[in-house]
Amino acid sequence: MKRTFLFFIFGFLFFGCVGIDDLSREDYRRGVLYTSSLSTETIAVMPMVGRGANRDYTKTAEKIFYRALTEMRQQTQLISPEEGRARVEASNLGPLLERLKKELSFKKVAEEKDVAELKKVFGTRFLLQTELQQVEVIEGATHVRLQGRLWDIEMGDIIWEGTGESRGYLFLFFPRIPASFEKAAEVASRGLIKRLP
Repeated sequence: MKRTFLFFIFGFLFFGCVGIDDLSREDYRRGVLYTSSLSTETIAVMPMVGRGANRDYTKTAEKIFYRALTEMRQQTQLISPEEGRARVEASNLGPLLERLKKELSFKKVAEEKDVAELKKVFGTRFLLQTELQQVEVIEGATHVRLQGRLWDIEMGDIIWEGTGESRGYLFLFFPRIPASFEKAAEVASRGLIKRLP
């Protein structure tokens, strides 16, 4: 028994443990949100966008986010980012998707006509956009921030916005090292999804 305890303590000190804080939040919710429609209708998940150095992490973050979304929202019908890309390209709307990627920083809002074009392609009422806004190490901790925006395409309105954010590192006595991007992105993704209506 004593040997097992010592082995556990040695393992903890040597390998450490990961501590990642979930700093996610809901930023906006339309006054009257029809959650019954959200649970019965299909949501098209747009390909994730990222700017600058964040682009290098976007594909991985998109996979982590979509995997978490399918696990946490099993009752929701989803159109995956890959399927969305294929539908847009098959409809010869590739330039529209590229324009949206450039314009849809969460500091800007898409034009209704562009969002309406996507309704024709996806045949669904709701569209979920995500952007990988931050990936960096701050004071020894990995910091990841995702933004999410849910559109009602029929109304041409944004009905919900949220932030998935995490900060964490591997606890070791010396040195303290940042958590992996994948682990931090998982926490940020799940934090954002938990706040989806």
